[in-house]
Amino acid sequence: MTRTLARFAAELQYADLPAAAIEKAREITLHGWGVQLAGSTLPWSGSIYRYVQGQGGRPESTVLNYGLRTSAGHAAFANGTFGHGFEMDDNHAETGLKGGCVMIPTVLAMGERQRSTGRECLLATVIGFEIATRIARSVVSLGNRKSHHPTGIAGPFGAAAAAGKLLQFGEEAMLHALSIAAGHSAGLNEAPATGRGSLKRIFGGMAAANGIRSALLAEEGLTGPETMLEGKKGFCRTFSDEPDLSALTAGLGSEWQILKVHYKLYAQDGYIQPMTEALDRLVKRHRFSPAEVAKIRAGVSRHACEVAGQIREPADLTSAQFSANFSLALFLVKGGAGFQEYTAESLTDPAISDLSRRIDIEVDEAIEAEWQRTKPRGARVTVQLRSGERFAETVPSLRPLTTAEVEEKFRRLATVAISEKKAEQLLERVGQLEAEQDLSRVVSLLTA
Repeated sequence: MTRTLARFAAELQYADLPAAAIEKAREITLHGWGVQLAGSTLPWSGSIYRYVQGQGGRPESTVLNYGLRTSAGHAAFANGTFGHGFEMDDNHAETGLKGGCVMIPTVLAMGERQRSTGRECLLATVIGFEIATRIARSVVSLGNRKSHHPTGIAGPFGAAAAAGKLLQFGEEAMLHALSIAAGHSAGLNEAPATGRGSLKRIFGGMAAANGIRSALLAEEGLTGPETMLEGKKGFCRTFSDEPDLSALTAGLGSEWQILKVHYKLYAQDGYIQPMTEALDRLVKRHRFSPAEVAKIRAGVSRHACEVAGQIREPADLTSAQFSANFSLALFLVKGGAGFQEYTAESLTDPAISDLSRRIDIEVDEAIEAEWQRTKPRGARVTVQLRSGERFAETVPSLRPLTTAEVEEKFRRLATVAISEKKAEQLLERVGQLEAEQDLSRVVSLLTA
């Protein structure tokens, strides 16, 4: 099965892609660049930049916003960290893998290094998503409670495949790149579960850099087992007690995983998103203020409770973005839950703290039953006012963003770091990315 995936990645051509997959790759590229540009301005991103700056490296790829040219691996590490740095990235609902913070930095770094065409980059993006999500699907299931982070463990495979494609690997080189990538799988959910520290922020950058390293090592002749995925002591059986090996190849070439990717509306964990959207609908419909609220109950699946209902009193921004009660209070008090609302000042805002203590996150049996069937991220939010009035709203699953909403999100995030003029130019260039003859010509628009 490892070889089957390697052959698929090596042989797939741009002409083989359906129009929907190409369009989605363009959209994810735009979205990813916006998220990375905004994320580059965060405190922990500054730490990553200073680290990368101190490492030197051949000037072949660019760090977004800063303009530093360094090795492809270092640039992808920085940009991937920027992309995963504030819970604004994309998501593959079935696995929880955040592919944009892995594949987009990888393709940008290697595309600039290799002076790849837009078509080559779009093809590499689709391949990276396809490989990473299929491998994640093989080990991530409803009954799987192992504490690995999907982006950290499966991301290196996608990055290796994308980098290998831009290096024009044949089947054998691609096979070894994927096998080597397995040795780079890392990422533990203790980081988001506790909400403490900024370690989780680098999981996307780690995966991108590790995938590039895997491809470059394969190019130099390093080899790995050709059964690295399916072997008795290989990846799948290491990361799952009951792996689904059929997920690796079923529908390969006809079912495109990139089409199952969606984007976050808010800068918070994905399981909080439907709660916030339900609350937003209630506020718009009934026009109540935070002071009028006596109590809020968010009914979700048991898994959502475990992920987002445990941190009641967040100590930093990471824990705030994984605290459902804090996030709902933040949204109600600030009128939003995005890049501009999750701040250090919000952590100590007494109005948010007071309201958050009146919000409970509980298991809703109807939502739980649906989760057991198809794993949608749904929520039912009930608001009780001090007047005695009660309102309820159910969001059965995360809704997809429209093209206009993705473009507006890009503008809002990109202009945190670059000018409105550059943001509009990027929008235009990404819309015609398949016509780009050299990706390096786009890079100047991604720096301040």
